[in-house]
Amino acid sequence: MDIKNKSKFGLSNENRNFIVTIVVIALLLFGPVEPYGIFIRFAYLIIIPVVTWFCLRHFGSRWKISEFSNNRLMRIITICIACVLLVGAYGSLTSKYHSECDEYANSIDGRECVGDYIIVKGPDKVGALFQIIIAGIAIYYAVSKKTNKG
Repeated sequence: MDIKNKSKFGLSNENRNFIVTIVVIALLLFGPVEPYGIFIRFAYLIIIPVVTWFCLRHFGSRWKISEFSNNRLMRIITICIACVLLVGAYGSLTSKYHSECDEYANSIDGRECVGDYIIVKGPDKVGALFQIIIAGIAIYYAVSKKTNKG
């Protein structure tokens, strides 16, 4: 049996890294900051992704997933992300209220919010636009043709 033609099973490195990246982004966006401080934030931003990576490496190599299935898994995850963004954009466009900063200051890096976030009437059109753009990029990535490595 030729080693080159031997089919590889298990979760691919690309999928493992993609899933860990999604975990890091979710922790950055939704993780607690205020009650615990920056030290705890850095600790869980390092520990949880590392544990996730090792678990996926250990258990993912035992799964009976072919290269074709790995490709489909990546596309399904990406389409799910795009769907969540589109639902969020719809919610932003149909909401009666959204929050905005009431005072900005110019800094070296650009504009920075120095005031409070207040609730204002109307939909969040800018937030919805960004969500639609990112969803479009995710959809393009999910449906684009991928070349097989090797």
